[in-house]
Amino acid sequence: MRMCRVGSFSMGAALLLLGLFLLLTQVFQWDPGYVLLSWWPTLLIILGLEILIYLRIAKKENAVVQYDFISIIFIGLIGTAGIAMVLAHSTGILAVAEQVMKAEVRTENLPKYEETSLVGVKRIVVDSWSYPLNIEGTQEQHVSLFGTYEEEKANETSSPSIKEVSDYALVEKKGDTLFIKMKELPYHRFSEHLTAEATLLVPAGMKLEVNAENHMIKASPRQMENDWKIKGAGVVEVKAEKSANMNISVQNIHSLGQGDWENVQDKSNERENRGEYGPLSATMTIGKGAHTLTIVGAGAVNVH
Repeated sequence: MRMCRVGSFSMGAALLLLGLFLLLTQVFQWDPGYVLLSWWPTLLIILGLEILIYLRIAKKENAVVQYDFISIIFIGLIGTAGIAMVLAHSTGILAVAEQVMKAEVRTENLPKYEETSLVGVKRIVVDSWSYPLNIEGTQEQHVSLFGTYEEEKANETSSPSIKEVSDYALVEKKGDTLFIKMKELPYHRFSEHLTAEATLLVPAGMKLEVNAENHMIKASPRQMENDWKIKGAGVVEVKAEKSANMNISVQNIHSLGQGDWENVQDKSNERENRGEYGPLSATMTIGKGAHTLTIVGAGAVNVH
């Protein structure tokens, strides 16, 4: 009695086609991903034809059909992998993975913002929630905001993610106040956030308030002509000129770093029994101390 073994031919055809397609990808420089997407359905067609043919032969010649389950399982695994690739392609995951593999990290310039009309503006309020910010006092009577950011780009022709100032900052003038709110940078859901570092130039005679959320603030007041206040920063680095006429007052600071601090008050011992972290307060005077830089709730403060 004749025996028909279904599955062996399909497995052989699978290996043959796979080798053929891989060879053609090398010869014609085809994209292997799209080749794998297109070739695997032929395996199901071959397996189906093999089953139909052997069943027809079995009816005519009274043959026994025996399934080669190992071969069928092997083909099933290949088919499952193919379906997974199709789903990855249709949902865009394959394109994202390809973009990540080909991407290179490049440094781009943040679009520059400049405010020259400060008539009636007496203070500047900055919300720096997303990334480090350098703030520097200047004798020029305008506000400038610029910087750089890093992003992954698939190729040199890819357009930058940040094209306008509104992509990374919201600027509004209300009454006597100029509000500058730094936005979270745009990002793809399956890739890392962009990283940036911005620099803000403010007139020395303008009052300044900065709200930060555990990010580094580098402050260079130069010749202060008004008061500055920085709240909630992770680390504050102050670059003070010896000829500056300023007083630095820190409150509720977790760590006092570099600097000639005076009037240091440590409340750690008072709160240790309650299991609370005791903040530090201190002052530093440079020159006559006519204007004050107040730093509240920072993780650490260093004065250079």
